Amino acid sequence: MWSNENFIGGHIALDFLNTVGDTDKSRSDNLITSPDVLLDWLTASNTEVEDAKGIPPSQDDVDALVRFRELAHRVLSYSLENNTVEPDDIQTFEAQIKSSLGRAHLDLGTAPARWITAGDNSHYWIDRFVLLVEGFLSSPEAAKLRQCEGCSWFFLNSGRGRGRRWCNMSTCGNRHKVAAHRKRLLDGDQR
Repeated sequence: MWSNENFIGGHIALDFLNTVGDTDKSRSDNLITSPDVLLDWLTASNTEVEDAKGIPPSQDDVDALVRFRELAHRVLSYSLENNTVEPDDIQTFEAQIKSSLGRAHLDLGTAPARWITAGDNSHYWIDRFVLLVEGFLSSPEAAKLRQCEGCSWFFLNSGRGRGRRWCNMSTCGNRHKVAAHRKRLLDGDQR
């Protein structure tokens, strides 16, 4: 189910936020539908699955992750568009991060140090992904965050100047080129 095309964000947190299959901005095609699909995604993303310490995700965990994914997506999309984030969304987003940080511990054995979730709590799965997103937002990479002009996916733009406009040139970029070509033909421009 998962291929390299699903991991173009440039950061695992962005790849998680991109786990929808839409080719537009609707985000109605959720790809994380069950605990098994979540574990498959983790394996395909080369993220350690064994650190769950025997806590398999439940369907409630998956549902909570999808709700958080959509909340985080709305907050980041608004910020990229320089729009005001809905007050309820930002309060819920901040509260989720604070709660997850409150249950986490600082791993000083990594460089740089990072917050990790305790493997023995009932919030393990949501905390794991909230801390992943929080880690991205507090990293220097967050300044390179962009959203595809064709779909809802996020990616890191490391190009000079304006740089990338599409999550993937072979999908969204190609659709844009085809649409522009058709428009030129309809307008009588034979370039």
